[in-house]
Amino acid sequence: MIAIVTSCIHPKEMSTITRSFFSLEERELQTIHTLNRLKEVGFKQIILADNSFDYDFSRLKSAVDNVKIIHLKQYQFLNKSINEILILLAVMDEIPENTKIFKISGRYFPSENFSMEMNQAIDFKVKGFEFDTKKAVITTRGYFVRNKEIYEEFLLYCLNEIYSYPYRVVGLGSLIKFIKEFFSASLKKIPTVSIEFAAARALKKGHYTYELSDNLHIEGQIAGLESKELIKE
Repeated sequence: MIAIVTSCIHPKEMSTITRSFFSLEERELQTIHTLNRLKEVGFKQIILADNSFDYDFSRLKSAVDNVKIIHLKQYQFLNKSINEILILLAVMDEIPENTKIFKISGRYFPSENFSMEMNQAIDFKVKGFEFDTKKAVITTRGYFVRNKEIYEEFLLYCLNEIYSYPYRVVGLGSLIKFIKEFFSASLKKIPTVSIEFAAARALKKGHYTYELSDNLHIEGQIAGLESKELIKE
């Protein structure tokens, strides 16, 4: 099994939006802890895929060995879900064939009871919320995938959901709106659909096999909250 860590140690600050309440040093130390914990629980292959605006990886490289670091310079969408998907698609060629994947977001880490076990007969192992409803989401802070072929298809499905969901037709009103926007020459706004929501729709509509786990045993602090709330999932 290979671990893929998606990361943005040094996000580009927008003039009107605070992207993180953690300092650069805090984010760096948290990412180092993530990588070390992955090694401690048994991962031999680890990819850190990072889209930092401007960052020197030398300190991180000296702190953690045997980690493949891929720095991707991306346009920073306001909807970070789009960047997340593009990061993951960009590293597909680095993943060996027929290898299980554990994806985890940077600065989160496996906790004490974390297990690398995954049923060989399923495509995904995830933690879902309200999964039997139209509001279904999955946590994308951590989840397991059977192999990269399935993963690539799934990620493209998620990207399609993010862009197409706002234009779905569910009645006469939405049909009229769709027709007006279809013939409009105006630039469409970036969609606000989250990857958590899009991924749940992709799982349920894409005919994948999956296991819903009550606890994946990962934890970390949310960067977007001033309280720096600890999350355990």
